[in-house]
Amino acid sequence: MTSSQKLVSTRVELNDSFDEVNEYLYSHGHTDGLPVVPPTEDRVLAMMANTNREPQDIVAAVPPARGEATIEKIAINAVMAGCQPEYMPVLIAAIEAACEEKVNLHGIQATTNPVGATLLINGPIRNELDINCRAGAFGPGWKANSSIGRAMRLVLLNIGGATPGPVDKATQGYPGKFSFCFGELEEDNPWEPLHVERGFALEDSTVTVIGAQGTSNILAGTPESGHSLIKALALGMINTGCNNFVMGQEGEPLLALCPSHAGILARDGYTKQQIKEYLFQEARVPLDWFPDYSKDRYTTSGRVINGSVPLASSPEQFMIVVVGGEGGLHSVFIPTFGDTWSVTRRIG
Repeated sequence: MTSSQKLVSTRVELNDSFDEVNEYLYSHGHTDGLPVVPPTEDRVLAMMANTNREPQDIVAAVPPARGEATIEKIAINAVMAGCQPEYMPVLIAAIEAACEEKVNLHGIQATTNPVGATLLINGPIRNELDINCRAGAFGPGWKANSSIGRAMRLVLLNIGGATPGPVDKATQGYPGKFSFCFGELEEDNPWEPLHVERGFALEDSTVTVIGAQGTSNILAGTPESGHSLIKALALGMINTGCNNFVMGQEGEPLLALCPSHAGILARDGYTKQQIKEYLFQEARVPLDWFPDYSKDRYTTSGRVINGSVPLASSPEQFMIVVVGGEGGLHSVFIPTFGDTWSVTRRIG
């Protein structure tokens, strides 16, 4: 890819001024509100150098606008987000996954719920791209996590058309929409990582797109046994207002265990399947906890079990991953949008 003639996107001639470029892009609704890297032709061409696909190849039609996410357009947004060229295969696979029908990206993009597309990376590419899987993996300060997640948001905004207000109807919004991308800490995972659980080989690199509603810290202290820990985790996941309770027929509650908590559970003989079954049985609340106007929703859907409402319709809906640092007090519950299923795609 050497000729700028291969680029077909609209060109805008501006002075070589960072401020002018950013003001132009912001005023036309092409940013997330933060400064971006100016997407010059040279930068866009360099961004596409790490893929063998043609610039006008269509990766997906991105809901709700059904805009065509070509390699060129993805590269433009990746440049603006501050990505390195080697991040492109991750972003391409993430867009392919997000646009699969079962994800319900149209619903995620336009709902009043505070939900956004979260990216979970598995496999060797985590280390190749220096994706943070340890302390602070959900937060700022890591180029790969921050820029890949941000590029995904810019694609959903600029190609998918999810303009806050007119299209994105989230009542208060969700800060994770700026960027939410992390890797699973496979090296400290006593069980098989998520992508292997879903049928991929350990040496495969994958990205999973999750319609995440937010994060909720579970402060579990220093439990003396796996039994006391798993009880604390189940209690920490009880939030009757989260989508997984209200719309639990679909959606997959995600439990992100820190390495210390995962180690305690594995030491005391818990398999990942046993954890899922325990959470299905114990992360539930009495029907009487819900207001009268909403009780019919649970009774007519058949979700009431012995007078209680579970967080999901089956143990298989729970997702369990290992991520984070060595401060062994905290795991995280990530509720998901109640009308979505996650999708995992191989990268490259």
